Amino acid sequence: MSDKLIGIACLTGFFGDAGLQLLSKYNGIGADIIGATSGWGLKPYFKLHGSFESLCIAAGMMSMFYIFYLYVLRLPPVLYYLALYGIILDLLFRKFRLFPTLDGYYKALNYFWSGFWGAIPMMLPVMIAPNL
Repeated sequence: MSDKLIGIACLTGFFGDAGLQLLSKYNGIGADIIGATSGWGLKPYFKLHGSFESLCIAAGMMSMFYIFYLYVLRLPPVLYYLALYGIILDLLFRKFRLFPTLDGYYKALNYFWSGFWGAIPMMLPVMIAPNL
């Protein structure tokens, strides 16, 4: 069961990053509403790592986050635990600048919104496959 969740987390990271890459390049009507014209401050990150490397980083990180959560912390895959875990991870990434190219992202988003977007990908695998 946990292995399937880790696989889903990996795919969530991969496809979520692909979506962010597309949105950060989008310049159509309403682009300012979804933050694409600014790229949410993600453009320097994508420029440094490139499209494919970014996909692999996101997939690997989501897998590692889930492995740590399930096997090291031994926490159950419950949505509100995962949301809190995602918020804590986001705060750690912001505080310790684990990816300096994400400085623009953290400048573009306040603590609430970056925490919100940190929680969503952690919750998605359980929302996709709630019975695992």
